[in-house]
Amino acid sequence: MMGGVCINTGTIPSKTFREAVLYLTGLNQRELYGQAYRVKQDITISDVSSRIHHVVAREIDVVRNQLSRNHVATHIGTAHFLDPHTLAVVGDHGQQKKIAADKFVIAVGTRPARPDTVDFDGATIVDSDQILGLDKVPSSMVVVGAGVIGIEYASMFAALGTKVTVVEKRPTMLDFCDKEIVEALQYQLRDLAVTFRYSESVREVQKHPAGTLTTSSASRRWPPPRWSRAAGRPTTPSANPSATSSATCNPSGSIASRRSATSAGRKAS
Repeated sequence: MMGGVCINTGTIPSKTFREAVLYLTGLNQRELYGQAYRVKQDITISDVSSRIHHVVAREIDVVRNQLSRNHVATHIGTAHFLDPHTLAVVGDHGQQKKIAADKFVIAVGTRPARPDTVDFDGATIVDSDQILGLDKVPSSMVVVGAGVIGIEYASMFAALGTKVTVVEKRPTMLDFCDKEIVEALQYQLRDLAVTFRYSESVREVQKHPAGTLTTSSASRRWPPPRWSRAAGRPTTPSANPSATSSATCNPSGSIASRRSATSAGRKAS
Protein backbone atom coordinates (compact mmCIF):
# COMPACT_ATOMS: atom_id res chain seq x y z
CA MET A 1 0.00 0.00 0.00
CA MET A 2 2.13 2.84 -1.32
CA GLY A 3 1.77 5.92 0.87
CA GLY A 4 0.40 4.05 3.87
CA VAL A 5 -2.69 4.89 5.89
CA CYS A 6 -2.33 8.64 5.39
CA ILE A 7 -2.81 8.53 1.62
CA ASN A 8 -4.94 5.42 1.14
CA THR A 9 -7.48 5.28 3.99
CA GLY A 10 -6.77 8.11 6.42
CA THR A 11 -5.94 11.77 6.13
CA ILE A 12 -6.02 12.33 2.36
CA PRO A 13 -9.31 10.45 1.67
CA SER A 14 -11.10 11.91 4.71
CA LYS A 15 -10.05 15.49 3.93
CA THR A 16 -11.04 15.03 0.27
CA PHE A 17 -14.38 13.67 1.49
CA ARG A 18 -14.76 16.76 3.69
CA GLU A 19 -14.01 19.22 0.88
CA ALA A 20 -16.40 17.40 -1.48
CA VAL A 21 -19.18 17.45 1.14
CA LEU A 22 -18.65 21.16 1.87
CA TYR A 23 -18.82 21.98 -1.84
CA LEU A 24 -21.74 19.75 -2.85
CA THR A 25 -23.91 20.63 0.17
CA GLY A 26 -23.11 24.34 -0.11
CA LEU A 27 -22.65 24.37 3.67
CA ASN A 28 -20.18 27.26 3.65
CA GLN A 29 -22.44 29.40 1.44
CA ARG A 30 -25.68 29.07 3.38
CA GLU A 31 -25.25 32.29 5.34
CA LEU A 32 -25.39 34.10 2.00
CA TYR A 33 -27.91 31.97 0.07
CA GLY A 34 -30.03 30.50 2.88
CA GLN A 35 -30.23 27.16 4.70
CA ALA A 36 -31.87 25.40 1.74
CA TYR A 37 -28.95 26.12 -0.62
CA ARG A 38 -27.16 23.10 -2.12
CA VAL A 39 -24.94 22.80 -5.19
CA LYS A 40 -26.54 19.40 -5.87
CA GLN A 41 -29.84 18.24 -4.43
CA ASP A 42 -29.38 14.46 -4.56
CA ILE A 43 -25.80 13.77 -3.51
CA THR A 44 -24.62 10.19 -3.98
CA ILE A 45 -21.57 8.36 -2.68
CA SER A 46 -20.22 8.18 -6.24
CA ASP A 47 -20.19 12.00 -6.38
CA VAL A 48 -17.79 11.97 -3.45
CA SER A 49 -15.83 8.76 -4.15
CA SER A 50 -14.87 9.86 -7.66
CA ARG A 51 -13.09 12.86 -6.19
CA ILE A 52 -11.42 10.71 -3.53
CA HIS A 53 -10.10 8.17 -6.06
CA HIS A 54 -8.68 10.94 -8.23
CA VAL A 55 -6.82 12.65 -5.38
CA VAL A 56 -5.53 9.39 -3.85
CA ALA A 57 -4.21 8.13 -7.22
CA ARG A 58 -2.41 11.43 -7.79
CA GLU A 59 -0.82 11.40 -4.32
CA ILE A 60 0.36 7.79 -4.74
CA ASP A 61 2.06 8.80 -7.99
CA VAL A 62 3.77 11.68 -6.16
CA VAL A 63 5.17 9.30 -3.51
CA ARG A 64 6.24 6.74 -6.09
CA ASN A 65 8.01 9.39 -8.17
CA GLN A 66 9.77 10.83 -5.11
CA LEU A 67 11.09 7.40 -4.13
CA SER A 68 12.26 6.72 -7.66
CA ARG A 69 13.91 10.13 -8.03
CA ASN A 70 15.86 9.60 -4.80
CA HIS A 71 16.89 6.04 -5.76
CA VAL A 72 14.91 4.36 -2.96
CA ALA A 73 14.30 0.67 -3.74
CA THR A 74 10.76 -0.62 -3.08
CA HIS A 75 9.98 -4.27 -2.30
CA ILE A 76 6.34 -5.41 -2.18
CA GLY A 77 5.51 -8.28 0.16
CA THR A 78 5.26 -9.52 3.75
CA ALA A 79 8.41 -9.19 5.83
CA HIS A 80 9.80 -10.99 8.87
CA PHE A 81 13.18 -11.04 10.60
CA LEU A 82 15.55 -13.94 10.05
CA ASP A 83 18.04 -12.45 12.50
CA PRO A 84 18.63 -8.97 14.02
CA HIS A 85 20.25 -7.76 10.78
CA THR A 86 18.43 -9.73 8.06
CA LEU A 87 14.90 -9.32 6.79
CA ALA A 88 13.06 -11.76 4.52
CA VAL A 89 10.43 -10.32 2.18
CA VAL A 90 7.95 -12.82 0.72
CA GLY A 91 6.18 -11.66 -2.46
CA ASP A 92 2.66 -12.41 -3.69
CA HIS A 93 3.85 -15.51 -5.58
CA GLY A 94 5.91 -16.95 -2.74
CA GLN A 95 9.29 -15.69 -3.90
CA GLN A 96 11.59 -14.63 -1.07
CA LYS A 97 14.17 -11.88 -1.02
CA LYS A 98 16.64 -11.25 1.81
CA ILE A 99 17.59 -7.71 2.83
CA ALA A 100 20.50 -7.03 5.21
CA ALA A 101 21.05 -3.77 7.11
CA ASP A 102 22.66 -2.42 10.27
CA LYS A 103 19.45 -0.67 11.36
CA PHE A 104 15.75 -1.21 10.60
CA VAL A 105 12.90 1.27 11.01
CA ILE A 106 9.54 -0.42 11.56
CA ALA A 107 6.77 1.94 10.42
CA VAL A 108 3.91 -0.32 9.34
CA GLY A 109 1.08 2.03 10.31
CA THR A 110 -2.14 1.32 12.16
CA ARG A 111 -5.51 -0.30 11.58
CA PRO A 112 -8.95 0.38 13.12
CA ALA A 113 -9.65 -1.35 16.43
CA ARG A 114 -12.25 -4.07 15.80
CA PRO A 115 -13.78 -5.93 18.78
CA ASP A 116 -14.19 -9.67 18.25
CA THR A 117 -17.82 -9.44 19.38
CA VAL A 118 -18.82 -7.28 16.38
CA ASP A 119 -19.30 -8.81 12.92
CA PHE A 120 -17.83 -6.21 10.57
CA ASP A 121 -19.07 -6.85 7.04
CA GLY A 122 -18.00 -3.66 5.26
CA ALA A 123 -21.58 -2.86 4.30
CA THR A 124 -23.89 -2.38 7.29
CA ILE A 125 -21.24 -2.61 10.03
CA VAL A 126 -18.05 -0.77 9.10
CA ASP A 127 -14.87 0.57 10.67
CA SER A 128 -13.28 3.94 9.92
CA ASP A 129 -11.35 2.51 6.95
CA GLN A 130 -14.43 0.95 5.36
CA ILE A 131 -16.81 3.87 5.81
CA LEU A 132 -15.69 5.56 2.58
CA GLY A 133 -16.64 2.41 0.68
CA LEU A 134 -20.38 2.58 1.46
CA ASP A 135 -22.58 2.14 -1.59
CA LYS A 136 -25.00 4.94 -0.69
CA VAL A 137 -25.59 7.74 1.79
CA PRO A 138 -27.40 6.08 4.74
CA SER A 139 -30.58 7.57 6.18
CA SER A 140 -29.26 7.04 9.72
CA MET A 141 -26.06 5.89 11.37
CA VAL A 142 -24.63 5.11 14.81
CA VAL A 143 -21.01 6.21 15.24
CA VAL A 144 -19.17 4.64 18.17
CA GLY A 145 -16.39 6.88 19.45
CA ALA A 146 -16.29 10.66 19.81
CA GLY A 147 -12.62 11.12 19.06
CA VAL A 148 -11.17 12.95 16.06
CA ILE A 149 -12.10 10.31 13.47
CA GLY A 150 -15.56 9.60 14.86
CA ILE A 151 -16.58 13.25 15.05
CA GLU A 152 -15.09 13.95 11.64
CA TYR A 153 -17.22 11.33 9.89
CA ALA A 154 -20.26 12.06 12.06
CA SER A 155 -20.18 15.71 10.97
CA MET A 156 -19.67 14.91 7.28
CA PHE A 157 -22.49 12.39 7.04
CA ALA A 158 -24.76 14.70 9.07
CA ALA A 159 -24.08 17.41 6.47
CA LEU A 160 -25.18 14.93 3.78
CA GLY A 161 -28.51 14.50 5.58
CA THR A 162 -27.82 11.33 7.58
CA LYS A 163 -29.40 11.13 11.04
CA VAL A 164 -26.31 10.48 13.18
CA THR A 165 -26.13 9.21 16.78
CA VAL A 166 -22.71 9.34 18.47
CA VAL A 167 -22.07 6.95 21.36
CA GLU A 168 -19.11 7.73 23.63
CA LYS A 169 -18.21 6.08 26.94
CA ARG A 170 -16.45 9.23 28.16
CA PRO A 171 -18.46 12.18 29.50
CA THR A 172 -17.57 14.43 26.54
CA MET A 173 -16.09 14.41 23.07
CA LEU A 174 -12.56 15.49 22.12
CA ASP A 175 -11.48 15.74 25.75
CA PHE A 176 -8.06 17.07 24.74
CA CYS A 177 -9.61 20.27 23.32
CA ASP A 178 -10.59 23.42 25.18
CA LYS A 179 -14.06 23.26 26.68
CA GLU A 180 -15.20 26.34 24.72
CA ILE A 181 -14.19 24.76 21.40
CA VAL A 182 -15.97 21.51 22.24
CA GLU A 183 -19.15 23.35 23.22
CA ALA A 184 -19.13 25.41 20.00
CA LEU A 185 -18.59 22.32 17.85
CA GLN A 186 -21.25 20.39 19.73
CA TYR A 187 -23.72 23.23 19.13
CA GLN A 188 -22.99 23.19 15.39
CA LEU A 189 -23.36 19.40 15.19
CA ARG A 190 -26.66 19.43 17.08
CA ASP A 191 -27.82 22.01 14.55
CA LEU A 192 -27.18 19.27 11.96
CA ALA A 193 -29.41 16.90 14.02
CA VAL A 194 -26.52 14.90 15.52
CA THR A 195 -27.49 13.18 18.79
CA PHE A 196 -24.87 12.52 21.49
CA ARG A 197 -25.02 9.70 24.03
CA TYR A 198 -22.21 10.27 26.52
CA SER A 199 -21.11 7.95 29.33
CA GLU A 200 -22.54 5.01 27.40
CA SER A 201 -20.96 2.13 25.53
CA VAL A 202 -22.26 -0.36 22.99
CA ARG A 203 -23.30 -3.63 24.60
CA GLU A 204 -24.49 -5.46 21.49
CA VAL A 205 -24.81 -4.98 17.73
CA GLN A 206 -27.21 -7.25 15.85
CA LYS A 207 -27.29 -7.42 12.08
CA HIS A 208 -30.65 -7.67 10.29
CA PRO A 209 -31.69 -7.60 6.62
CA ALA A 210 -32.86 -4.00 6.99
CA GLY A 211 -29.73 -2.87 8.83
CA THR A 212 -28.56 -3.16 12.42
CA LEU A 213 -29.93 -3.01 15.96
CA THR A 214 -27.59 -1.40 18.48
CA THR A 215 -28.06 -1.81 22.23
CA SER A 216 -26.15 0.48 24.60
CA SER A 217 -25.02 -0.08 28.18
CA ALA A 218 -28.02 2.04 29.25
CA SER A 219 -30.34 -0.38 27.37
CA ARG A 220 -31.10 2.19 24.66
CA ARG A 221 -31.75 0.75 21.21
CA TRP A 222 -31.20 2.24 17.77
CA PRO A 223 -32.13 0.54 14.48
CA PRO A 224 -29.93 2.41 11.95
CA PRO A 225 -29.15 0.90 8.53
CA ARG A 226 -25.44 1.61 9.12
CA TRP A 227 -23.14 1.19 12.15
CA SER A 228 -19.60 2.58 12.28
CA ARG A 229 -16.88 2.22 14.89
CA ALA A 230 -14.13 4.82 15.20
CA ALA A 231 -12.54 4.16 18.58
CA GLY A 232 -8.80 3.79 18.37
CA ARG A 233 -6.23 2.51 15.88
CA PRO A 234 -3.77 -0.09 17.23
CA THR A 235 -0.57 -0.82 15.33
CA THR A 236 -1.05 -3.25 12.47
CA PRO A 237 0.43 -6.72 13.13
CA SER A 238 2.06 -6.83 9.67
CA ALA A 239 5.49 -6.07 11.12
CA ASN A 240 5.71 -9.73 12.20
CA PRO A 241 8.82 -9.53 14.42
CA SER A 242 10.27 -12.96 15.12
CA ALA A 243 12.11 -14.51 18.03
CA THR A 244 15.43 -13.70 16.36
CA SER A 245 14.81 -9.93 16.51
CA SER A 246 14.88 -7.64 19.56
CA ALA A 247 11.28 -6.50 18.99
CA THR A 248 8.00 -7.84 20.29
CA CYS A 249 4.31 -6.88 20.03
CA ASN A 250 2.01 -6.25 22.97
CA PRO A 251 -1.72 -7.17 22.80
CA SER A 252 -2.62 -3.83 21.18
CA GLY A 253 -0.08 -4.41 18.39
CA SER A 254 2.46 -1.83 19.55
CA ILE A 255 6.08 -2.81 18.92
CA ALA A 256 8.71 -2.48 21.66
CA SER A 257 12.29 -3.56 22.11
CA ARG A 258 12.67 -6.56 24.42
CA ARG A 259 15.77 -4.92 25.83
CA SER A 260 13.79 -1.79 26.77
CA ALA A 261 10.94 -3.86 28.22
CA THR A 262 13.39 -5.86 30.36
CA SER A 263 15.04 -2.71 31.66
CA ALA A 264 11.68 -1.22 32.52
CA GLY A 265 10.70 -4.39 34.34
CA ARG A 266 13.88 -4.32 36.41
CA LYS A 267 13.30 -0.69 37.39
CA ALA A 268 9.71 -1.47 38.38
CA SER A 269 10.81 -4.34 40.58
